[in-house]
Amino acid sequence: IDNFINLANKIEEQNKKPVFFIEKKDIELINRIKDGVPEALFPEQYSEISCPALITALSKRLELAITIDNGVMHMMGLSNIPMIVLFGPTDSEKFAPQIDNIKILDSKKIYKSEDINKITVHDVYKLI
Repeated sequence: IDNFINLANKIEEQNKKPVFFIEKKDIELINRIKDGVPEALFPEQYSEISCPALITALSKRLELAITIDNGVMHMMGLSNIPMIVLFGPTDSEKFAPQIDNIKILDSKKIYKSEDINKITVHDVYKLI
């Protein structure tokens, strides 16, 4: 989470608005991110709807998505926007979205480790 907060702050320096897709019920996580990135947006907080279709529809409005390998990544992939996807223990060749513009950072390939935390903010930022 700290790496995503640091990355979001670097993105704000480019006059871009960081957006986080986090379920409404994860209040502690949302507050932690808001403390570190006060200008970040949390679109699910403002919707009565909470479903995969919402994430896919909202993702279509993003310039770029940065995500880990999870369900939200797959929903965002359906919108076919540019993505940077971080992989740790899972197989990036098997699970990465098959989209037009994707950059994959796989800790197993870069750092010979299944620990996704080995991927640095710099690793991600230089792909933006």
